[in-house]
Amino acid sequence: MQARSAILKSTVLAALLATSLSAAQAATFAAPTSAVLTLSTDLVELLGASTTFSGIGGATYDLATRTLTEGLASISMTSGSGADLIGVGAAGAGLSLGAGANIINITDLVYTNNSKSLSAVLTVNGVQKYSGAFLTAGTASVTETFNAATGKGLLTTGELNLTDGAATSLLGAFGFTSTFYKNIAMGTNFGNLTLDVTNSVAAVPEPSTYALMGLGLVGIGFAARRRRAA
Repeated sequence: MQARSAILKSTVLAALLATSLSAAQAATFAAPTSAVLTLSTDLVELLGASTTFSGIGGATYDLATRTLTEGLASISMTSGSGADLIGVGAAGAGLSLGAGANIINITDLVYTNNSKSLSAVLTVNGVQKYSGAFLTAGTASVTETFNAATGKGLLTTGELNLTDGAATSLLGAFGFTSTFYKNIAMGTNFGNLTLDVTNSVAAVPEPSTYALMGLGLVGIGFAARRRRAA
């Protein structure tokens, strides 16, 4: 009877250990992941036919579909819902616009789902003009739950719009400085962003996970010793 009880205890302890490990596992995704920024036709028309678009720093731009695609350095969150998801782009990667003699780069993209904002660094001819929240969305939806173990998850924002600071800096590069044009730019649909972590690498356990594992193993070993003594 005592032996059976000891076996039962060790089995329950093992199950609790597995549950604790699952709960403690931080959902941190490593590359390869991807972010796809689709520019709206309204934005392309607003910037004009003379404006050129290209990807830089490893990002690629498809002229036909108006999409910028880049691999992300990481995506992290505390739950599969992605409510506090943060997606960090590669340094120097992003979108490059050619406008006359000016080269305008929008790089170092970071998406924060809490605020539904996409931060970026804006440079004009190699000189930084802006850094911070660049685009914001009113909505974002998760159509595939994020799972670090299986490397899956898909989030898509709603319509993105320029922030006040970003609109001022971007339009300034095109020679437009009046509030009238800034309001038009801020009211124009910039596009939407998709974060896809399908085929990403599973997360690495945090120190707290190892601590729980150690406690569980100690408990299992103690239960096994009691069983032998019985």
